[in-house]
Amino acid sequence: MRYRYYTCDVFTNTRFGGNQLAVLPEAQGLHDHQMQQITREFNYSECAFVFPPQAGHTCGVRIFTPTSEVPFAGHPNIGTAFVLTTIGALGAFSPSTTVTFEEKAGLVPITIHKRPGDRIWCELQAPQVLSLGMTLSPQSVASAVSLSREDILTASHAPQVASVGLPFLFAELRDRSALARARPNLQGFEGLVAEGVEPAYVHLYVKSSDGFDLR
Repeated sequence: MRYRYYTCDVFTNTRFGGNQLAVLPEAQGLHDHQMQQITREFNYSECAFVFPPQAGHTCGVRIFTPTSEVPFAGHPNIGTAFVLTTIGALGAFSPSTTVTFEEKAGLVPITIHKRPGDRIWCELQAPQVLSLGMTLSPQSVASAVSLSREDILTASHAPQVASVGLPFLFAELRDRSALARARPNLQGFEGLVAEGVEPAYVHLYVKSSDGFDLR
């Protein structure tokens, strides 16, 4: 059986920029192992597979990384809504519509706006309310991202797991230099997993006068 797929770049207005995504808009018939293999073949951070709805909403969406399935993620939802709009799978609408994706983390409402010049703008609502998990020592996080203990700030909060559908470990850094120097350290990440942070997704940020810098 043949399957159509589309690739797109999310969170950018530059071709080959932003976050890459592959979308299969008609994934009926694929089983878990095949979806994992397809995602590994694309080797993008995520791949989205669209199925008929199970609970009467717009459609079901399953999201895979090259190593595992995740219950929810931001840019795959935005990219999938964009692709389905572009290929006409959501029907005609103007200037906006709201669709709902059924996902493992829950329902994901997405409002899609058509802007002048054939531009498409999407906004999503997370499937879960904010929940806070465990806190970790600054040293553990610093080790995982190849930084020193002094690079991790704790005045606002200790490094903490938080989720709106997919858990992340959030840590504030002292400056942009530390953010630029951060690199994954496999041994340090294994330490996070040993402490109970799994999957060990780390979100680093720096507060500045004009907002936030994130990685």
